[in-house]
Amino acid sequence: MSFSYSPQFFLHFPKYHAPHLKPGEEHKDPLDEIKPRCLSSCSDWLQEYNGCVQRISMRTDGKGDCKGQFEELTMCQDHCIAHEIFHHVK
Repeated sequence: MSFSYSPQFFLHFPKYHAPHLKPGEEHKDPLDEIKPRCLSSCSDWLQEYNGCVQRISMRTDGKGDCKGQFEELTMCQDHCIAHEIFHHVK
């Protein structure tokens, strides 16, 4: 005996609400606050990357990329975020 799939089950399934939040309050991702702060602390790498992007965009032969500068920028940002993000973990 088989039962057909009924999509009505999922219409009445309750949504999860985190117990530490008040009703109607949405969870805020702490990463949204930390990323801009960490990007400002990595301003040297950001300037290096932006300079590379300008140099590459002025080239007419289409060669070159800024992968190295981008990797250094993201590594700096990730390093900064890693130190701050765990203060928000409960």
